Formats: sequence, structure tokens, C-alpha cells
Amino acid sequence: MSPSPLTLSDDAIGAVAADPAVARRHLTLIAEATDRLMAADDPRAMIDSLFTLIRDELRLDFYFNYRRDDATTRLEASGGLSRDAWQAAARLDIEETACGLAMRERRSLHLTDIQASRDPRTAFVRSLGIQVYLCIPLFHGSQVLGTLGFGRTAPLPFDEDERRLLALLCHYVSLAKHRLRIEEALREGLETQSRLLAELNHRVRNALQVAIGLVTHQIGTAVDASARAALSRAVERLQVLASAHRPLYATAAPGLVDLPALFREVIAQVRGEAAERAVDAVDRIAVSIERAVGAALLLDALLAHDDDGGAPQIGMRLDRRDGNEMLELSFQGSGWGGRKALIDHDRLVARLCHQLRATPTSEDDGCLILVMPYDGSEYGHRNAADG
Repeated sequence: MSPSPLTLSDDAIGAVAADPAVARRHLTLIAEATDRLMAADDPRAMIDSLFTLIRDELRLDFYFNYRRDDATTRLEASGGLSRDAWQAAARLDIEETACGLAMRERRSLHLTDIQASRDPRTAFVRSLGIQVYLCIPLFHGSQVLGTLGFGRTAPLPFDEDERRLLALLCHYVSLAKHRLRIEEALREGLETQSRLLAELNHRVRNALQVAIGLVTHQIGTAVDASARAALSRAVERLQVLASAHRPLYATAAPGLVDLPALFREVIAQVRGEAAERAVDAVDRIAVSIERAVGAALLLDALLAHDDDGGAPQIGMRLDRRDGNEMLELSFQGSGWGGRKALIDHDRLVARLCHQLRATPTSEDDGCLILVMPYDGSEYGHRNAADG
């Protein structure tokens, strides 16, 4: 003899409760539950917290939360179960249970007098002593996210107000679960992006080191002094490029380089001197690897025209001008104001300034200022002052 069909009830969300006292209690629960669900960052703890909140009011003894991912369904959270019962619930073939039916039918399922039933789809909840069971499918749009079921050992069917309250809470649970899934996917995407960027930087850095080795070898074999000088400058610039790809300057955001730290390294590398105090940055400044490379090469090119051999004092700050966020670099040192003329006479400096969209000005002979667009916020970066 085939099992008798299970009764399905409509899960439309209506008014929470007709009795004013019950309505006030339910509205209080809804407000508290909404705060918890919207602030949750762990799906299992989120449902545990909800169960704790509503258990006494609704006389609940058990809950089961199954998660659906494509064609796979698994137990994500539960309450009221012993360890053995939890393991049994996790091993269930969900498609052969009342929860599986609720997902297929995309409707809530309210079962009563379960202990008197012989339906195999209620065998597990019956083994727990559950008399009444309400299973509600979780949706986001047309996507089934799983089910959330509540059980009572007392023979008290869920009344209409209780069913409506739980349907409304499950609606908010669905929203919260969808949000958590999106955040999980974003985290996984960022982690993948970070790994790929690290691998790319590693490969670029290795390739540059090979190039540095080859050019250095050519320096040793070059006879002409001018050729050796040109090759030495080429090695220096390759080393600047390699510096920008080092993980030492990585920031919390993938793909961004700590520009003050990179400038200190370039100064130390080119001048062979400590540069901890050579760069003063009021703001936390991070730029894309492309802009970091351009800025480092520009610094190297400017240092190449430093006749007295001393590094300038470099200041970095962010400024908002005409609605745009700009990065201002100031180079203070003897004769540095005159380097503004390099834009017209040095093709490398001119190309790098064009690439960075940097506008040079000089307040006096001892100060060169470069102003350029700041792209940090385009890559998800925010200043320390912004939190």
C-alpha cells in the first residue's frame, strides 16, 4: 500500500497576528530577528541565533536547515539534536524526506500527528519524537536555497499566526543567506585574483632578474666606456621595475602597491643610502602596479639628473581638486625646482609624465611639484582617514 500523500499548505505572507498582544510579541521578534539576520556573517550561527530567539515563544524543540547548491543538498545547521541524531540527519537522502518534497513542490509543508503516521518521508522526524513539523522552502527569486524546518514534540499544530510569522522570518533568512552566498563568492574571487596577481608578479620579477643578469654580463664584456655607462643605466632601470613587483610593497587590496615604501626602496637602491625618512606621506597611498612602475621609473629618471648626489626630501599627499582626487608629490632639495625643464628636454621624463598624467610646477629653485590623478579608490582602496 502506497504512503498517503502529505498535505501542503499555502505559505503566503499575511498579517502577523490578529490578537494585539500576540501581534506585539511577534513584531518584537521580527524586529530583533531582522537585526540579527542582516548583521550575520556566518550562516550556521545565524540560524542558531534565530532559533534561540523564537524557540520559547513558538514552543519549538528542533530545527533543521538544509542548504541546496545546484543539485546537492546538505545539512548546514540544526538545533535540539544529539550528536548521533545530527549525523543521521546529515546522512539522510533529502529527496526522500518531507523537506525534499517541500523543495520540489516549492511550498511550505505542515505535518501533524506524525507519531501516528507510517509515511517513510517522516521516518526521521518521527524517530526524534516530533509530533508536529513545519518545513518552509527558502528562495531567492526562482533559486531554491534550501529549507528551514521546525519541530514540536507536543501535539500542538502551528496556528495560522505562527505559520505566517515563520514564513516571514524565513523570507528574511532567504535574503540573508543570499547575501552571505554573494559575499562568499566575492571572497573566493578576490582570493583567486590575489593568487593570480602574486603568480604574475613572481613571473615578471623572475624575468626581470634574468634580464638584469644578461645586461650585467654585457657590461663586463663592453669595451667602450659610454656603452658600459648606458648598460649600467639599463640595469638600474630594470632593477627599479623589479622592485615594483616585489611583494614587500603589497597592500591589503590585491593589485595595489604601497607607493611611499616603493620610493624609499628606489632611493636606497639608486643612492645606496638609507631612505626611511626620505619620503613623508601624510595619507596611506597605494596605486596600481602599472602606475607604481611609471612613478618609480620617473623618480629614477629625476634622480639621474641629481648632480650633487643627494636624494631630495619627498612629500606625498592626497588632495581633492575640482571634484577629483589628486596625488601631489613634492621634491625638495637644492636645484630640484629647475628639474621642471626636464619635461621639455628629457624624452623619458616627458613620456613618463604623460603616462602618469602628471603636471609639473616649481614654487622655487628648491622645490619641484608633480600633481597627477590618484587611482587608488578605483581599485577599492580608501585612505586611512576614511576608515
